[in-house]
Amino acid sequence: LATALVCGAPVIASAQETTTSVNFGAASSYQFRGINQNINDDIQIFAGIDASAGDFYVGAWASNVDFGSEANLEIDAYAGFKPKLGPIQLDFGILGYFYPQEDDLRIFEAKAAGTIANEAGMSLTGSVFYSPENGKDGPASVYGELAGALPLPNAKVGPFALGLNAAIGTATYDTNPNLPDYTNWRFGVSAAENGWAVDLFYTDTDVEDNVLYEAKTVVQVKRSF
Repeated sequence: LATALVCGAPVIASAQETTTSVNFGAASSYQFRGINQNINDDIQIFAGIDASAGDFYVGAWASNVDFGSEANLEIDAYAGFKPKLGPIQLDFGILGYFYPQEDDLRIFEAKAAGTIANEAGMSLTGSVFYSPENGKDGPASVYGELAGALPLPNAKVGPFALGLNAAIGTATYDTNPNLPDYTNWRFGVSAAENGWAVDLFYTDTDVEDNVLYEAKTVVQVKRSF
């Protein structure tokens, strides 16, 4: 699926020039929307590829996971387009989360987002994700998030420019005792230079007495080119 999406980008964008990028990295813990994706707190290793042509984009991404079951690999594929409406950068897309060892865990989502940014790099993004089924015969869900980024132009660590970022999100599921509705938040500092990025962030949720939703401090290193 990922190969088909990437190869199809030039066709979708009516033969406009296609650009590609690759990324890979590691993190001390894999946290997704406030939920721990490695219950043994193993180091996360991930890599991805993206292609864009005009307003259209496609991509694929992979990471190790550990839910305490057979699944140990996550592969994501996504596609969408980013039109502009005045000062707002819109983003409409579809995403698929696949687990080869446990196909019943797969999830599909539709995404709608909008970002406002200024020339200094300050940005505010609102996003909504809808999934009709979380895993085979699982509940539908809606996840909404508001995220902001603030560059610190006069703050550097060596050649790395620093910035602050924060986000708050809420997840709502159809009635399901194993998937509670919850709110999560994240804030941190990032350092970036010439394709390298280092992120230090803290994340937590309002769910109590559940190891998957516990607070975490995470360090992540990423390289893009």
